[in-house]
Amino acid sequence: MKVVDALALALEVEKTELKFYLEMARIAKEEKARKMFLFLASEEAEHWRIFEEKLINELLKSCERPRIDEEIVKKLTPKVEGELSEIKAVEIGMEQEKATWEFYEKLAEEIRDEDVRKTLRELAKVEESHYELLKAQYDSVAKTGIWMDYQDFSLEVD
Repeated sequence: MKVVDALALALEVEKTELKFYLEMARIAKEEKARKMFLFLASEEAEHWRIFEEKLINELLKSCERPRIDEEIVKKLTPKVEGELSEIKAVEIGMEQEKATWEFYEKLAEEIRDEDVRKTLRELAKVEESHYELLKAQYDSVAKTGIWMDYQDFSLEVD
């Protein structure tokens, strides 16, 4: 896959995740759940900024119009149907983060540009940490019914 295509695709994936987390924050009844979803939305917005900056730089160098594989975007778009509980939103978020981190790892293997490869690998680790945050939250709510403060989790990546 060409670098411009990969960056444009990653930008679309981040946009779908941002929209998902903003919507989940909007419907969340629990304040700690709402704050966690807003935090994740802000993280995805930062990823969007990173990919957008890299895409613009690449477009200025190559003057190529990116081709976005809509099937991949569709596959990586969170599937939300009907009424959604907060715990179900966490399950969907876990699936989404796992799919995205695996996608970024795979994409990094295909890209020749070392800077973009490094960014994809770094953001794959961040997406994995988002998964871990959501999983810990899910486990806490499922076992105790208590939402933990998302700030109780470390999102540091190596």
